[in-house]
Amino acid sequence: MSNFDAGAPVIIGVGEASRKTVAGEWPAPRDLAGAAIKAALGDTGQPQAIAAAIHTIAAIRTFEDSGVSLGTGSPDNTPEAFGAAGGISAQRLIYADVGGQSPQAMLNELAGDIRRGACSLAVLVAAEATGTAKRARKAGISLDWGLASDTPFDNRLSTFPILSRTEIRHGIISMPLAYSLIENARRIEIGLDGEAYAREMAALWSAFSVKAATRTHAQFPGLRSPEALQSDDNGNYPLTDIYRRWHVAQDAVDLGGAVILTSAGKARELGVPQDKWVWLAGAAEAAEPPLSERAVIHRSAALDFAITAALNQAGLASADLGPVDIYSCFPCAVFAAVDSMQDAGRALGDYTLTGGLSFFGGPGNGYGNYNIAAMVDALRRDGTKPALVTANGGVMSKQAVGIYAATQPRVAWSGDAVNGYAPTPLALDDAPQGKARVLSFVRSAGKDGFGAATLLLETEGGARAMAVMDGPVDADLSNAVVQVTAGEKRHSATFI
Repeated sequence: MSNFDAGAPVIIGVGEASRKTVAGEWPAPRDLAGAAIKAALGDTGQPQAIAAAIHTIAAIRTFEDSGVSLGTGSPDNTPEAFGAAGGISAQRLIYADVGGQSPQAMLNELAGDIRRGACSLAVLVAAEATGTAKRARKAGISLDWGLASDTPFDNRLSTFPILSRTEIRHGIISMPLAYSLIENARRIEIGLDGEAYAREMAALWSAFSVKAATRTHAQFPGLRSPEALQSDDNGNYPLTDIYRRWHVAQDAVDLGGAVILTSAGKARELGVPQDKWVWLAGAAEAAEPPLSERAVIHRSAALDFAITAALNQAGLASADLGPVDIYSCFPCAVFAAVDSMQDAGRALGDYTLTGGLSFFGGPGNGYGNYNIAAMVDALRRDGTKPALVTANGGVMSKQAVGIYAATQPRVAWSGDAVNGYAPTPLALDDAPQGKARVLSFVRSAGKDGFGAATLLLETEGGARAMAVMDGPVDADLSNAVVQVTAGEKRHSATFI
């Protein structure tokens, strides 16, 4: 190749592991990570040469270290521990920030370092053993996954707000509740009643379930029909007024995933066969304020920006894409990409390569490692069209997008992810009083039925506000006009 781009970042190896391939009854995350690293090294075709050339190990933050502890403990230095389990070490160790966006965002950063010559070869690794931890807790078994270390590392932990204090005070205390506000807002926006929208979600998720059967390490494979996804059968109980159990990410998984990347020139020097290379062609990132403060709540303006910016950077359009995997913690996260891409020719099942976080599994912050691995597999099988993957953190709060190609991109990647999205947060009315229109709502489900409704509102004066409607609420609240009364801790709403 006369115009060979030696400095371009390329993925040269991917590896996955799970309880299907890791021995032992109670595998720790580092056991899964180590197995995935070894698989990724083997995937390069030059495992010893690659291991000796590693400059950076970046580990995706485990849920145990993200404020979601199951009491197992974790290593003092997770990237070091994960690397050691895979038989590797590195002079630079990074522990990534919280959020499902972090695998793709971390890959964007490492690829930029490679492009600039600041890193020669990097391993990106993720692992969770939440399934094992939950089984152990149920069995009354105490697990200790701690490991002492005094090795310094780059420990990243931001204070980015996922839920605002106002949202929490008004009952939004979990991701299913928060995403239900987005889902109901989209349902209202497109004019569907609850039953019609349930059918739309079921059709999407049924198509996703088909793909889970194609991935060796899928944690919950098996076809789920649209009818089954709308029924109470097989533990598919309601979580909110719009979601059932199988609509949401399933975190009881045991998974490890690793991605190895370097420059094209280094890959050639190390003897990695070129048919294994996957090139980064475009990348973009964006972040949003808390949901209640966004001008647009029925979709993701940040994702709209990131998908468009990454495609533009690569010189591509949505219709040019082949393999696509959209981060799929909840249906609205996928619908947001469907609405953004406007690719009428793409079937619902072609928005995933893994089956998504409900059926492949939702491994904490690390799902992006697995959709990247699936994307690499797909491009190696058929590299005639480029691929897109997305990664999402928080309440569609942080977005990272990557565009990939099986051959050297026509437009060389610059080394910088596009990062120019600048939203203007809306100020919430701290003392709403009078009439307001319901923009969205959610009711939590329990043994005794649905609870109080949390409302996201637009007041008569055009301000954004939140309130709670107590008592059984059987009516559809879509666009309802309610009377709001300000309260010291939370605001209340009643029917007019």
